[in-house]
Amino acid sequence: MSPFEFLFSFFGLILGIAVANVGIGFGKLWRARDEVRIGVCVPLLGVWLLSHAVLNWTGAWQSLQDVPIDATVFIISLAVALPYVVVSTVMFPDDADRHQSLDDFYLSHSRLVMVAMMIPTSAGMVGYLSGGRVYSVQALLETFVVIYLIPIVLLFWRNLWAHRIGLALASVLVIWWLY
Repeated sequence: MSPFEFLFSFFGLILGIAVANVGIGFGKLWRARDEVRIGVCVPLLGVWLLSHAVLNWTGAWQSLQDVPIDATVFIISLAVALPYVVVSTVMFPDDADRHQSLDDFYLSHSRLVMVAMMIPTSAGMVGYLSGGRVYSVQALLETFVVIYLIPIVLLFWRNLWAHRIGLALASVLVIWWLY
């Protein structure tokens, strides 16, 4: 096993846990669909998280091939992957049937979600720059618009419709950026 394969298996395992959490959460919501209004924020958050994770997963595949493996690279990998696990865990209530609406549940902890969703890209950028690489102005602008602008706005805007639109737009932008 090469050093890259070793690192990528570690990184992929952690991201895989987040992806599995989203799938399991959607399964539990399906079972509770008669007792709770699911709304649109949690499903949109799931789409955004999954597309965001794919973006970082493919980015790691492309940019880590020649990176020397050391503890710093593993710590940065943790900083990239663990926020997805946190969000995928807190986005679904353990007691969904006790909530009238999951949109209200989402809104009650959306600030944590918005901050957590900005951490992976920030950590990845630190790792990229610490490797002596440089971002173009266009890449920085695209990153700001696609990854940071919507979460920053939603951090301070507590309106449910703003979050619905923001999550939908964030999902579309990340999926668009993947291609």
